[in-house]
Amino acid sequence: MFADTLTVTINSVAKVLTRINQDAYSSEYMLKSSTDCFKLRLRNTSYVDKTRGGLKVNRHNVELVQEVYPVAPATNSTVRKVYTVFENDDNDTVTDPAKFVTGLLAFQTEANTTKLINWES
Repeated sequence: MFADTLTVTINSVAKVLTRINQDAYSSEYMLKSSTDCFKLRLRNTSYVDKTRGGLKVNRHNVELVQEVYPVAPATNSTVRKVYTVFENDDNDTVTDPAKFVTGLLAFQTEANTTKLINWES
């Protein structure tokens, strides 16, 4: 189980989010301030892949959302969302999928993210 608080560092600033909900296989964390709100959701599910002979597949999701409150004269919040979903066969190891996911996340550097934001592909 994850801790009661999780820290996400954005632009060298640690954001400490507190768990506000815990269900069977999911949890939600939040940090509110006068200027914005961060929400982090962790979810785990599974399904049966009938096209692969009924193989059970585990699905894991992490989602971070920031809502920046409007400052007058603006009336609309700015919303930023990032999420990752990864799946592994139930009969797979723990180590190999973890290394696989970590490899992709290491690719997602600030420089590569900037390229994507600028519509490079």
